[in-house]
Amino acid sequence: MRRCICSFLIFLVGCAALGGRPGNRKELVDAVGEGLRQLDLTGEIVWVGLRDAAGKETASTQAIEEYILSGLVRMGVSFSIPESVPSTWPDGVIPWEEGAPERRVLGGQLVEDGSWGYLRLSVVDGARGDKVQAAVRGVEMRHIEDEVAQRARADGKGDEGLPIEVELHWVVLRSEGDIRRQIELREESTLREGDQLQVRFRLNRDAQVYAFLFSSEGERISLVTDEYRYSGLPYYGPGENSWVTMTEPDRVYTAYFMVGARLLEENSAEFFERLDELVEQRQVDRYVGLEKQDATLVEFVQRSFVNGLPIRVVRGMEEVTPGRVETMVYTDGSRIQSTAEKWNAPVIVRAFSFSVQ
Repeated sequence: MRRCICSFLIFLVGCAALGGRPGNRKELVDAVGEGLRQLDLTGEIVWVGLRDAAGKETASTQAIEEYILSGLVRMGVSFSIPESVPSTWPDGVIPWEEGAPERRVLGGQLVEDGSWGYLRLSVVDGARGDKVQAAVRGVEMRHIEDEVAQRARADGKGDEGLPIEVELHWVVLRSEGDIRRQIELREESTLREGDQLQVRFRLNRDAQVYAFLFSSEGERISLVTDEYRYSGLPYYGPGENSWVTMTEPDRVYTAYFMVGARLLEENSAEFFERLDELVEQRQVDRYVGLEKQDATLVEFVQRSFVNGLPIRVVRGMEEVTPGRVETMVYTDGSRIQSTAEKWNAPVIVRAFSFSVQ
């Protein structure tokens, strides 16, 4: 275990002072300071770090950790940092073994809940692992996200590696007489001729968004044009009361929804030429060869990023995190409830393939 030497601590104080915009910095300094002041930090403290609710280190936890260390220095707390601490804490449990009988361990979690983040700091007995004290302070996530973005820009990374949170609704309606009812869309679903499809979404960060249908015959139908969209606003594809109607039976369609700091950009035309070639060569035929279609999309999106980001097409429902349930009312009187799919990644590519009869 090593002691935090003076020059290292002064460096941390300087980092926190320079990080983020003045308004955001005050919010973060206040939240961290209030949390620390609720704890008894007398004696020797071992700081083991900050993790998210899953026990993982993220850009957000790293940014807030510097504010915590700066706060400890400002309060005159005597503390040390272990040579190595597990990057992931199983079950989110603070690694209290890093302490010793005469020391207490300080660690925390940053738990995100919608537009708020909650900083949970805990003091744990270094001998037994018993929690001695805990403090919780809330801060709006926009302050944390802006801090992370500022640090990324300062590091020359820009915004491309920052996660984007999306709440996405896939809405399919089927008319049966005078009644329109909602149809669940899943991988390899079967829709009927005349069924109507729409997407609705909201972002927590400004980003590029593009959504389209691609058929087994090479037909392309735009759902959401490839444009920049702004955070916090509701968006609809093709429109709030507009739909894509399934008019061609005996075809397989793939619906793609993509979000990122950048997407296809100038590679769009070449990408669709490549897809056409796959169809013409029968490498993609209905449900056969969809993995080649997905791989081609990933290849062309990755061209837009200087630093290779992990990008993959997500199908199925296994990785879906349920979001908010929303009631949607349309001008024709239709009223439905839909549970959003919640996604969070630097680049999101969501897809469904379905047939039309």
